[in-house]
Amino acid sequence: MFASIRLKLAVLNAVVILFVLLALSSLLYVHMRFRLYHDADEFISAAESRIASLHDLSAAMAAGGPDPAQDETTTYLFWDARGELIGQMPNRSFPDALAARFKRAEGENALRTLMANGHAYRAYNYPNLALEPRTIAEIGIVRNLDDARGTLRALRMDIYAAAAAGVAVSLPLGLFLAGRALVPIRRSREKETRFVADASHELRTPIAVVQAQTELLLRVPGHTIEREAGQINVILKESRRMSRLVNDLLTLARSDSDRLLLRPEDFELDVLARELASRFRLLAATKRVAIRCEADAPVPIRGDEERVRQLLAILLDNALKYTPPDGRIALTVRRQASFAVIGVADTGCGIAKEDLPRVFDRFYRGDKARSRAEGGTGLGLSIAEWIAKAHGGAITIASEPGEGTVVEVRLRAHARHGSFV
Repeated sequence: MFASIRLKLAVLNAVVILFVLLALSSLLYVHMRFRLYHDADEFISAAESRIASLHDLSAAMAAGGPDPAQDETTTYLFWDARGELIGQMPNRSFPDALAARFKRAEGENALRTLMANGHAYRAYNYPNLALEPRTIAEIGIVRNLDDARGTLRALRMDIYAAAAAGVAVSLPLGLFLAGRALVPIRRSREKETRFVADASHELRTPIAVVQAQTELLLRVPGHTIEREAGQINVILKESRRMSRLVNDLLTLARSDSDRLLLRPEDFELDVLARELASRFRLLAATKRVAIRCEADAPVPIRGDEERVRQLLAILLDNALKYTPPDGRIALTVRRQASFAVIGVADTGCGIAKEDLPRVFDRFYRGDKARSRAEGGTGLGLSIAEWIAKAHGGAITIASEPGEGTVVEVRLRAHARHGSFV
């Protein structure tokens, strides 16, 4: 699929580049043609001024022109009142039959371009009102445009060559650029595919358990609820696990599509930390794990209180899962410049070095068997990382196997309103 898209993008880029080149080349050609014809008109205007300065054309006609050394491409034609050619400068520049074609017909523009014998000419005709001899009724000034046409012809060939070269270069370049443009799309697609596959895998086990336990219950419809309480408890446990997993999946899916809105408000982070620590102490007591909370007061912050609460709950829940009996968990909240820093340290089993770079990957669990037994989904730290980044902060983890784990979260103490979307 990506190969065909890449080829289509490359062809589209080549077509766009070709059209751009043709458009720019056309503008260049039109401008050059205008300049060359304008220069010819300027020469004709200067020639008219030179003729007007003579007052008497007889001497100039006898000499062969007003200044033939400086104006070899310009010819002067003279007609009498009957429209007959009576002279030209330089002499015999055109045969009489060809010169007659430069006589302006009635209704024809005084300044015009015409073709004759394979050559292009710019011609200008005007009546003689003041110059001698008075037998000259009309004067024609003709300038040869072969040089201008040669320049335009060469320019066209250059344009064609440049367009061909542009297309030849744009195809491989387009393939390269299209490949680069598709890299984030391909990664996103692979990430989405892996996400769906992992989600399906995670849901398969609890669904299978619920289905199996339900089928067992249906085999003995006469049994009481009390008698089958064990199987019902398994169904309830797996249902809750699926509910947590689906909620986490929904959170991450909405965060990926930027549809999960944060609701910023001012609150005291130290108060929230003490509340969460007090709540988790009840759970920790069942495992003989001590939770200590140290928080500067006050630590005001602007953010989504529910999401920050979720962040703290994820970190404390993870610490409690992997801390053995008689272990300790320390929750700290302190103010550092414009940041509020949350720290969660435990004396648990720690994380292997090879697992540390991947702890924020979705569905990644270092000890999969133990994580599944503890009810983990492998999405908690992914959600925690998103919450931290959404608040303009960051989350880092340091750990040593057998010694424990330290998680640090830095949040902006006073995030701008524009930070939340």
